[in-house]
Parts: sequence; structure tokens; C-alpha cells
Amino acid sequence: MNCYQCGGVYEAKSDSLEIFDFYVGKIEVRNTPYYECRDCHDILYTEEMSRAIETERNRLIHKLLIQFPLADFVNSTEVASMLGISRQALHKHRRIKHGFIYQTKFAGINLYLKKSVLRFKRAGDGRFPLQSHIYMHPPKYVKHSSITSTPAYSEPKTKLIEHITLFLQGKFINQEEYSYVK
Repeated sequence: MNCYQCGGVYEAKSDSLEIFDFYVGKIEVRNTPYYECRDCHDILYTEEMSRAIETERNRLIHKLLIQFPLADFVNSTEVASMLGISRQALHKHRRIKHGFIYQTKFAGINLYLKKSVLRFKRAGDGRFPLQSHIYMHPPKYVKHSSITSTPAYSEPKTKLIEHITLFLQGKFINQEEYSYVK
């Protein structure tokens, strides 16, 4: 096959490849086939390579989204209300299904990044570079003697479900309620 850029010949390769994506940063795909021009080094992706890139990109988006606080997300009812459409129209919207609004699942519920929804409403594209918007909270270290209650992971699951339900209903809980350090 001839190169579209310089007229050279593509040769089949199978190696690791690093690609820079504007929204998620560096994507590394390992040991998948692609074609590279011998002369200008233009790369032509195979179907397998394209699927591997998309899978890795989706994994990175999810990894970056879970670093945002839960309070930065809204449920589908709120998104539909913000956009002035029905929930059914929201779930069938082609651009939203294809990732023009960042979304992730939490406890089996689709949650949408509020900032992305607002950008989508304004410009028709809610994407923005996620790697530069990560919340960086340094860990807080406390003395062992200052812990006065059991850690959150030992609470019953019903308590967690209750907190998620309250959040989705728009009832935000006071942060002091969750503090296990006095």
C-alpha cells in the first residue's frame, strides 16, 4: 500500500505506540499491529489498533473522572433539566452517547460532570483537557490518638447507600458529619 503523504510504501509493524490525546494526555498502546511509511514515517492504524486506542482512552477518561469530587457530578434528571430536554432524549442523544459530555458510573448510576454539561449547553461540546483539571488534595496526616471513631469503610453498606441517595436527591450532607478526626 502506498503512503498518502509522500507516495512511499507502508510496512506492517507490531509494536508499542504512544499517542498524545488533547483531552486525556498520553495514550500508550502495546503490541498491536499498524502500518508505517518507510520514507516519511506516517502511521496508518488498523482496526485492531483503533479499537485498542479507544479502549485505552476510555479507561484513562474514567481514571481521570473518578479523581473529581462526587459533588462535581449531577444525575441524568438534573442534566436533562439543565439542557431543557427529556431524560429519554438525553439517553438517545448521539453526541452525548459519543462522549461529548463526560460521564461515569457510580453505584450503578450514570453521573455527568457538571462543568462538562454546562460547556455542552453553551458550545455543543462539553469536552476539555481532563489532565489539567485534576483535583490534587494532599493527604492529611493525623496522630493515631486523635482518631475518635471507626473508619468509614466499617460502616454498613446501607449507610453508604443512604448517603448516595441523599446526594442524588440534591440534599448535600454537612462535611462535619463525615469527619472521623476531631
